[in-house]
Amino acid sequence: MPKILDPDPGQRAYDSEFLKLVANPPSPAGPELKPGWRKVPGMAVRTGEKYEVTLDLAPQVLRLDIPEDRGYGETRGPQEAPLFPSFSAADVDASSFAPAAALALKAKQFDDGLYASVELAADAGLGRFPAKKHLLLRLLQALAAESDRSAAAILTAAARLGGQQPQVTAEVTREAETLQQEFLADGLRSKPLGFYTWSEELSRIFQRDRMLQTETKEPAARALTAALSRDDELLRAYSAALSLSEKLTNPLAWSDLRELASALKGERTPRFPEHLSLFPPSRAHETDLIKKLYGDRPIPEGFHLADEMIKRIRAGTLDLKPSPASGWYDYQTYALEALVAPDRMPEGKHLKLDESYRKELDGLFKALLALTRETHVKQLEVPMAGAAGPPEKLVLHLFPGLTLEPLASYYLRRVHSYRFVRAVLEQAFGPEGLGQTRRLTAAGPLNLSLSTELRLMEALFYGAYLQSCEEIGMAPERDPSLGNSKGTSAEQALLGAWLASIRKDPDLGQDIRMMVPAFYDIGRKQIKVWAVLGVTTKPLTISYETRPAVVEIRGPDGKLVKPRDVEVEFHREYHRAAYFATAEIYVTRLLNRSEFRQHCDNYKTYKAIVSNLR
Repeated sequence: MPKILDPDPGQRAYDSEFLKLVANPPSPAGPELKPGWRKVPGMAVRTGEKYEVTLDLAPQVLRLDIPEDRGYGETRGPQEAPLFPSFSAADVDASSFAPAAALALKAKQFDDGLYASVELAADAGLGRFPAKKHLLLRLLQALAAESDRSAAAILTAAARLGGQQPQVTAEVTREAETLQQEFLADGLRSKPLGFYTWSEELSRIFQRDRMLQTETKEPAARALTAALSRDDELLRAYSAALSLSEKLTNPLAWSDLRELASALKGERTPRFPEHLSLFPPSRAHETDLIKKLYGDRPIPEGFHLADEMIKRIRAGTLDLKPSPASGWYDYQTYALEALVAPDRMPEGKHLKLDESYRKELDGLFKALLALTRETHVKQLEVPMAGAAGPPEKLVLHLFPGLTLEPLASYYLRRVHSYRFVRAVLEQAFGPEGLGQTRRLTAAGPLNLSLSTELRLMEALFYGAYLQSCEEIGMAPERDPSLGNSKGTSAEQALLGAWLASIRKDPDLGQDIRMMVPAFYDIGRKQIKVWAVLGVTTKPLTISYETRPAVVEIRGPDGKLVKPRDVEVEFHREYHRAAYFATAEIYVTRLLNRSEFRQHCDNYKTYKAIVSNLR
């Protein structure tokens, strides 16, 4: 059995029985059915006995819709559905039917913890990766005495925000203090958000690195470039830090100093472009779009960036598919495309989605994009824009029997996103370094190595993909690099075990309410934010648009039952599923997680929360 627990107990995020299954995935049980076939229970109407029905799902098409919820305010007029701070608080029984929100929120907590662990590991230096906190001081020392003073001032201000106290001249100190004061006065740049509020160390990293994103003018850039070109080891450390940012989040939105330093080193004359910084922010599809549409003109009333993205994704004019240069954020965003363009996904021909359900998938897209952006909030660019029995026949009741939302492509693309980031981290820190690191939470590190937990997240989402394919009769894509060597049922069993113990998973009890900046509107002098106000529950019905074919029926004794003796009735099933309440609104002041959650607690309902943010 592989060792999966760290000697230090850490925070326990998984049930002990589930951890045993992680260490020893089950082998396939029994012969596999013919592709596209599925065994489901049938309940006899009169006797209540259970029969086993084998179905051919090839002709099956399932219909999903969200009917009007009459569970609130029936006697006193319309009322808003209650908002819950977490999935667990919503009290949805995910063990019998798992909404996509359950896996998505598990992923959110994991992603935050992974990124937080990587930030600390990169800062201190892990394995082969050079310590970022030492890089700044070494670069400051490497600046020539006659260098432009502003270069040293930027480095000094950043280092002090990061908790270091470099020794510099009085002139540099004064300039650095001015830069630092200007930076701290601008909450859009300096206010730690997301998991960066977990600890003082993470908050310092946030502010230091945001300071290092400061646009650098040519004199300072020349001095920094010259210092990098004179020291090969320093240039390699600088390149390693930038490469990690590019792969952990996304390619950079502005120019950096790597090519300039290489040119100078090769005795070529460097040409300094506009929008240059020592550690630039990263681009994203949403920031590219807002700059393209309103980079130099006013933003009209009623414009919503997330809605515009959805419209363009459906029209095929916004392609989210990752490129060879993409980072983890692009892979995460690509997974969300499956939510707003389900008809283009392989599972589309097996599903008929009512407009009410499509609307909730749009909301899921917006919420998960906002939550994903919050994970990467420090590194992502925030652009400026805008300016019975005989003689009667036996009657069997059959139901679709879905155990999770049939969003197969979303689950599979999530698997690929974790495989991508695992390769990035192994390249940066080495497999040994990753095995020594643990995911962070607000309460401390977990009792599972990050390497093992990454593979667990791959397995959970791959299990969800395979399960979803099986339940809708879709042939899964086969990729030998994915999954467990013991067979595909291992991932499905792992998923089932996690869902069975989901009430014990503290990740699902974490408060998910937050706001994250999308862009700054110059004309209105306001920040457009994406906010997740909480979890709400809605009824979900799943019915047969087109019925499957009955292959065979076996009775409670296991014997075949003649089809002429049985009447099969197909029924719809009902679930209570969890979804997100989201908003895209203008604010004049950013709120961190704690402040925003207090605001939500004060105002309680969606309308009150939003109206009092304006």
